Amino acid sequence: MKRNLLHGVLPGLVLTATVAGAQARPAFPPIEVSDLTGQTYVLKNFLGTATVLNFWATWCGPCRIELPELQRLSNELGGKGLVVLAVDVDLPPISEEGVAQQLELIRPRIQTFLSRTGITLPVYLIDGPTQATLGLDRIPFSVLLDKDGGVVRIYPGYSAESFQDLRQQVLGVLAERPKQGGK
Repeated sequence: MKRNLLHGVLPGLVLTATVAGAQARPAFPPIEVSDLTGQTYVLKNFLGTATVLNFWATWCGPCRIELPELQRLSNELGGKGLVVLAVDVDLPPISEEGVAQQLELIRPRIQTFLSRTGITLPVYLIDGPTQATLGLDRIPFSVLLDKDGGVVRIYPGYSAESFQDLRQQVLGVLAERPKQGGK
């Protein structure tokens, strides 16, 4: 999946997070998602937890490697304040009226993948327009948020080295105190 990185929110967050460091981390924008039943939510309140948003798809080979690792990380550190959300990007760029129809086609594929891999992470879906707004240029694509909802680091693609860095960054975030009244 290739998208233009010249537009969208995530490229700006990459630059801002890199320049700002831990001092003034940029906030991740609210995004509208659907769960596997079709219920819509706005993911916007990440206060009090270290959060990993992982954008993935069932057809993505590297995603099939990374998601089980994220599941293990969640199992290990979930009780210490880590939340991992799997955000599926299988919905194509279609009109809102077509989302429900597409969801009916995609849901069984996602559920089969989850049951085969033992993934129990919360799973949400975003549509094509939301993907375009974010400027996702590849998957998997993970975003680590601190306890105040600030972007700590962004991980486009997957490698064992980047996953180890993510793990170390998560441990660092879990050790931080929230600045804005999180838990």
